[in-house]
Amino acid sequence: MLIYAFRDAHGTWHGDRHADIYDTQPGQGTLTLPPTPPGEGPGLFDGQRLDILYAACNLEASQTSYRLDNGGVFLATWHVHELLSPAYRPPHAEPPRFSPAAQTSASVKLELSSADRRYSLTADLLEEGRTEITAIVCTIDGIIQGELTGELDTRDLSEIGRLISSVPVTPPAQSPTPAVAAKTVKAIRHGDAWTAEAHDYLRDHYRTGKTPGELAQEFGRSEKSIRWKLYSLNLAPYPVDLVPGPRTSPEPEPSKVYTVEEKRQTHPNAYKPWTPEDEQGLSERCVQGASLADLTQEFGRNQGAIASRLLKINAEGPAADEAWELGI
Repeated sequence: MLIYAFRDAHGTWHGDRHADIYDTQPGQGTLTLPPTPPGEGPGLFDGQRLDILYAACNLEASQTSYRLDNGGVFLATWHVHELLSPAYRPPHAEPPRFSPAAQTSASVKLELSSADRRYSLTADLLEEGRTEITAIVCTIDGIIQGELTGELDTRDLSEIGRLISSVPVTPPAQSPTPAVAAKTVKAIRHGDAWTAEAHDYLRDHYRTGKTPGELAQEFGRSEKSIRWKLYSLNLAPYPVDLVPGPRTSPEPEPSKVYTVEEKRQTHPNAYKPWTPEDEQGLSERCVQGASLADLTQEFGRNQGAIASRLLKINAEGPAADEAWELGI
């Protein structure tokens, strides 16, 4: 469930109001932003009471949650987060405190931003005095530029921080990239499952400078499929241009309201929770070569629900490729 749009105090909508959502009706609520603290630059919506829309949708989620006036807590899309983050501060928030004697785990999230970058760091305190650190660098538009993840003894954090701060800001002269040893990979066509060998081949040859178009010809797949696979392997930024834009119509169309019962006349399992057995069966059928249309019929759910679940469980096969190309 993501906050994907909001209306300001002047009645203007912001975010992605016409995004494709998976619910019959979006959730609604209000979010009151505090005024700007003394000495800080004002945000766009400081002190305003905003009308919020939230639902399950195919937009990319940020890593920041927002607490609505009624107490509900939801993640925001990157677009909405970039609009609200200069002004939003959780009410009554206190700085995180670390206690060596604490017996329970905790999580701390910190964010910084510059003119063209946003930096996010998450620290999860684990058992036995260890901490898992995840640092993400992205553009203001939310496109991930770099990620660093690792687990350390909590006592070593300060020394690691000193080492990182000592890294020269000017990189040394780089020698030419060595040629990748020739590899052979079985030619695969659109719909065939990706193999570990194919993943390795894609990584090596993309890093040597081959374009997605050139790799698409070698693999016998579409360029869209190659670009989504590069993103899934953390080799390329999120392909924003492949995500379908909001659908517009020349004239307003009356809103369509469906009940769960009406949806289940076409898709018997619509809105039912996924069980581990369902996910295992879905993954197996995908590997066996079933298409997205086949799985829609077999599992009694709509195409969006099947595609979203395939990506969530990292399935491999024709239907998973179709899901990547849909940009869900």
